[in-house]
Amino acid sequence: MSELICAIDVGTTKICALIGELDDENNLRIIGVGRVPAAGLRRGVVVNTAEATAVIGQAVAAAEATANQVMEAAFVGIAGSHINAIGSKGVVAVGRNGRSITRDDTLRAQEQARNIALPHNRDIIHTVPRGYTVDDQPGIHDPVGMFGYRLEVDASIITGASSAITNLVSCVQSNGVAIEDLVLEPLASAEAVLTDDERQLGVAVVDIGGGTTDVAIYLESAPWHTVVMEIGGDHFIRDVATGLRMPYGKAEALIKQFGHVLPSHVPSDAEVRSGAFGETPYQVVNRRALAEILNARAAELVELILREFKRSGYDEMLPAGIVLAGGVAQLAGFSELCRDDLQWPVRVGRPAGIASSVMDLSSPEYATGVGLLLWGLRRGAVHRVAEPPASQFFERILKWLKNLLPVSGIS
Repeated sequence: MSELICAIDVGTTKICALIGELDDENNLRIIGVGRVPAAGLRRGVVVNTAEATAVIGQAVAAAEATANQVMEAAFVGIAGSHINAIGSKGVVAVGRNGRSITRDDTLRAQEQARNIALPHNRDIIHTVPRGYTVDDQPGIHDPVGMFGYRLEVDASIITGASSAITNLVSCVQSNGVAIEDLVLEPLASAEAVLTDDERQLGVAVVDIGGGTTDVAIYLESAPWHTVVMEIGGDHFIRDVATGLRMPYGKAEALIKQFGHVLPSHVPSDAEVRSGAFGETPYQVVNRRALAEILNARAAELVELILREFKRSGYDEMLPAGIVLAGGVAQLAGFSELCRDDLQWPVRVGRPAGIASSVMDLSSPEYATGVGLLLWGLRRGAVHRVAEPPASQFFERILKWLKNLLPVSGIS
């Protein structure tokens, strides 16, 4: 019997399912990890429900096999350009004669903030308080226990396209996993990589995944602006595959092993063998030529990020700079390029907040998955007592084995 928190990061290039266990001291230990290549998704949105359902199931089954537990419910990340954040305020009366504010009062205020007019094809994903005002005293992060007559919340209302939300929920639930909460992925990443000082001073977390770049700006310890841009690591791969005329998979492997976004850091005569189209099985690639292709795309991405900061109006309010997450954050020279172009503090964010894990999750590409677990832990997850039915558990194990081994006799 153990208390579990589970998460599913549904990305454009990978599906990552995590099962976390809380020990007696409330420390989070990750006991199950399942990672599989994504299918049926484009730019973070489901485009083929059958394929997406299958790969989510494979990731869940792999995590369950590692943990020897069943994932009954999970926090699920959501992204895509259809996501939008709307600022809204909610006001409630605390009491005619005043009294101490309770957690129910904050929830009532948040519910008032949710009362906004939305098109019929938009749904509210969740409400994120940015700050409270008690009577005439603004800038309060947690008003519970304070005396007052009137409570006002300033909140971000995260909305998304109803069809995209429904499709994602269906793909997860079709695998027998209930959804504890849908969480905007840049907010989840922030849970894993930001420090308290960075949140308080003003910082932006930029999570560059395979298909999207997710941005969340934090001011005074709360998220004030979020956006999902349709550009990510696959643009780098496509540029290299096109420019050097090689298969997509070979281009991805070349970037991971030899890629650098600063040509000046690569010897002009450095060469490496890689894949090619046509009759010749390989070609010789000049590494500086590779770096020049990556530099052009990286510079464009940094310009788009800066443009988004300026559009938000918070570009002058980020003394802590940028924390990079996602797979592209690991690309050699990228953080240095950001620092030089923006003239801001820049660091690569690695997931923190877990006591131990059955697999190394220190890479920035796992920021969203780990952050989803921390979101549930810090924001009141409904912990499940896990004593899985044997039949259900072994049924999922067999399904996982089927996907790994092309053996027709397994049924």
